[in-house]
Amino acid sequence: MSKSFFKNLIWLQALNWLIKPVWIFAIERVVQMNLGDTMYGEYYVLFNLGLLFAVLLDLGLNSYVSREIAAAGRLIHKKRIVYVRLLMGFIYVLLVLILGKFQSLDLRFLALIILNQILASFTLLFRAILQGRQRFIADSILSVTDRFVAILVCAAFLYIPISEAEFVRNWFPIFNAKSGIFIFVFAQFSGYFIAFITGLVWLQKTNHAINPSENEVLKESSSKNYLAEDTSLKDWLLHIGWFGVLALAMSFFTRIDTSMIHELSRSSNHSEGFFQAGLYAKSYRLLDAALIFSTLLSTQLLPLFTRNIAMGTSVKSLLKIGTGIVLGVSVIASLVSIFGGEFILQKLYYSKANSTMELATLSQSARIFAVLMTAFIPMALVHVFGTFITALGNIKWLAVLALICVLINVTINWIVIPKYGAYGAAWGCFITQFSFAMACIIKTMQYLKLKEN
Repeated sequence: MSKSFFKNLIWLQALNWLIKPVWIFAIERVVQMNLGDTMYGEYYVLFNLGLLFAVLLDLGLNSYVSREIAAAGRLIHKKRIVYVRLLMGFIYVLLVLILGKFQSLDLRFLALIILNQILASFTLLFRAILQGRQRFIADSILSVTDRFVAILVCAAFLYIPISEAEFVRNWFPIFNAKSGIFIFVFAQFSGYFIAFITGLVWLQKTNHAINPSENEVLKESSSKNYLAEDTSLKDWLLHIGWFGVLALAMSFFTRIDTSMIHELSRSSNHSEGFFQAGLYAKSYRLLDAALIFSTLLSTQLLPLFTRNIAMGTSVKSLLKIGTGIVLGVSVIASLVSIFGGEFILQKLYYSKANSTMELATLSQSARIFAVLMTAFIPMALVHVFGTFITALGNIKWLAVLALICVLINVTINWIVIPKYGAYGAAWGCFITQFSFAMACIIKTMQYLKLKEN
């Protein structure tokens, strides 16, 4: 199993590290530098509002789907999943548009971002099915398709270049005033659309069982780690409801920072909120890049943990491997960011920082960066221990913990952002993630101790 695990992990990590850093550093970073912190901050606020509630499109069902296929060898409750996703999709669109109107945001761009999130949610569902079937190479390819296509579209405008103003004026004149933001969102739409089509093709090519002999073992197992086909609708909804609560709560305490920075940083200058959000985006972008590693690892660990638990085999070796990998990577990344953060940010964003104002902004960005990258350590550990608890089926416990962490995060942000801006939000992120990670580790240790006794 270890050999197969590392082979699939290398495939998944290699493809993502070839594509996604190009998007983050050669595309997203350059777009922000071209647009400026304030205009990019406006896009970032719009994007995070769409992303904040995108969990409603999933409602935790992707984790449920991957876990059910891994435990049962097939997807049992297909029609129910489709109906729930359609209902939650309608609620998502309505809610985000209402909130966008309330915050006086540009609803034209918000509508495009909503469309992108809907396409992305389908791709994530396709990936969850592939992961449950343990088709990790197909999942690996699908995981980078959207970014690969978006890179090609953005590169055409950034590096060839094609006149973005002329393109928007001729084809999408309604967005003419903010053509730079539109091209960026349009490129992402192109990527999500191609990924959606690719996902449909891959599902048709991998619609057979994971391993027939293992599936027979699962059928005969006395420990059924999934809901049976005759489970009542009420019981099923109660069960998946906790997946939804968990997903929504985790989305809030990882993504609500930007919205709170925008709202609470504004003083007499309305653009200050967007400026602070832009500063936060510079560092959070690098944290997102680092999290590629542990997030991808968790997508492999969930079906493997679930499969082992269902078959009654030990999970200790997987836990040790996962913990060792994420600690090694996250601790090194954190130390580099603490001691070399200002150098890294200067090379990425402030290569011509020579005025007093630019140097002050660089110093502020470096402080934010150091704290956020330290939060990478607990966030990476959650991708191992939180994933294991999900595989156990202790979703209600995780959901309650996540709700507590939402309260911690919002309370800290409410206190510190008005005074410290994005830097205060970075500390709120670290404290929240540390609390969540420690609780998951303690819960896992308790489970292993009980199994030994």
